[in-house]
Amino acid sequence: MAVPVRARAVPALVAVAALVAGVWMGLLRAGFALGAPPAPGTHGAMLVLGFLGTVIGMERAVATGRGWAWITPFGAAAAVVAMLAGRPGAAAVSLLAAGAVLVAVFVAAYRDQPEPHLVLMTAGASAWVLAAFTWTLGASVPSLVPWLSTFLVLTIAGERLELARTIGTSDVARRWLWGSAAIVVAGSAVAWVSLQAGARLAGAGNLLVAVWLLGNDLARRTIRLGGVTRYMAAGLLAGYLWLGIAGALWMVSGLMPGTTAYDAALHSLFLGFVMSMIMAHAPVVIPALGGVSFPWSPALWVPLGLLHGSVLVRVAGGLATSGAIQRWGAALNAVALAVFAATAIVIVATGRRRRRARTGHRAT
Repeated sequence: MAVPVRARAVPALVAVAALVAGVWMGLLRAGFALGAPPAPGTHGAMLVLGFLGTVIGMERAVATGRGWAWITPFGAAAAVVAMLAGRPGAAAVSLLAAGAVLVAVFVAAYRDQPEPHLVLMTAGASAWVLAAFTWTLGASVPSLVPWLSTFLVLTIAGERLELARTIGTSDVARRWLWGSAAIVVAGSAVAWVSLQAGARLAGAGNLLVAVWLLGNDLARRTIRLGGVTRYMAAGLLAGYLWLGIAGALWMVSGLMPGTTAYDAALHSLFLGFVMSMIMAHAPVVIPALGGVSFPWSPALWVPLGLLHGSVLVRVAGGLATSGAIQRWGAALNAVALAVFAATAIVIVATGRRRRRARTGHRAT
């Protein structure tokens, strides 16, 4: 059964609320006095499974065309509402169900088209399920970080592996990616017993995945082109660099709170890598999910540049144990995301005006 277009706006709006709440929580954790956001302890789950989980779920539901696939974004949106209402237990259960449906979506897609990239993305969705399951057992959100990162890293790597088919990959390169992904998963599993050892192993896997992406991704060729193609490629390649840096920092810090590399290790991955992927794919994802025109605008370079500059400041502040620089980086992170949102809104509005102008011109 198809989901009405208007109904699809519900998870999209909740995803925006999750992003706003998550950024608010992040600024509070960075030391800014900005009142008391709801459910401050759900910062990581709110942004990764609440915001990104909803967006990725919507993207897969649109791509597969299966009505039941919408259970994932609606389930993730329901979890956001539960978190905002101070019900983390209900949120965890809702996320567990939503993640299980996402796994089923990829399994169904694999049955229709048995391709390696779908195996990788199924593993990523399974990491979502394992993160949510761990949360239902009463674990703290920071202990979910390895599985949360595995969900995003493997999902993104699977998407890029699919596109890499157009230029071909060698047997050695494919074995490198599969081995790297296995190390990421193994590290997350070990983190159940020892967070420090597991994070270091997962970090090594993330570093190896980054090397594969930098060496085999289609963006290495499309960066030579102009316009939106170069913008997307630049965002992807910069994100891969941050993934490699994150992997190295995970190996050094073991994700132990209180270490100089802890904040830098987290945000080089979740901001430098993941948000760069979001910005890079926006010219494709926004029209697909919103059914709106999104004409290319060089203005998109501004928030992308702000994002990477702000992550650099934040990471440098963390490694230098400078709370002031780190806070400036966090503030600039929020500014970059706000500028991106504002730029996207203006671009969509511009696209609508152009479409109405063309329609009016044809009518006359």
